[in-house]
Amino acid sequence: MIDLYRALGLGAPALMDVALLVARIVVGGMFFLSGFYKLFAPSQAEKMQQTMVEAGVVAPRQTARFVSVCEFVFGGLLILGLFTSLSALVLIVICMVALATVAAKSVEGASLGYRLSSYFDLPETLLIVILFGLIAGGPGRWSLDVVLFLPPP
Repeated sequence: MIDLYRALGLGAPALMDVALLVARIVVGGMFFLSGFYKLFAPSQAEKMQQTMVEAGVVAPRQTARFVSVCEFVFGGLLILGLFTSLSALVLIVICMVALATVAAKSVEGASLGYRLSSYFDLPETLLIVILFGLIAGGPGRWSLDVVLFLPPP
């Protein structure tokens, strides 16, 4: 019974590497595919550029391309677990800019609590939390960072 309580209340450290791998694959995959389609599907590239125009970003075409390349490259690196902290940091910056420019327009409500609740509901907020967890927790055992940069025990 005590072991069950510990597992429910204190977590399961044995699953940490699996959790980090899943987080890297899902979040990295989302960014990788998003960047891929923005780079190689003209309709998505146009949509991204239009989003930049509506957000009032300077040089919207170049900025859209730069952000798309960053999503593609750093999402791919995150999947591989290569330069995990750097990749997560770059993707956090992308999410924060998206929150401040595009996503903030969807936040409604007069009270601070309601507006805060609206921000918590946005996917960018969840992605920032997961990416921050990857920076804090590291890439996990099944990553190229560990294979290439950690000496064998």
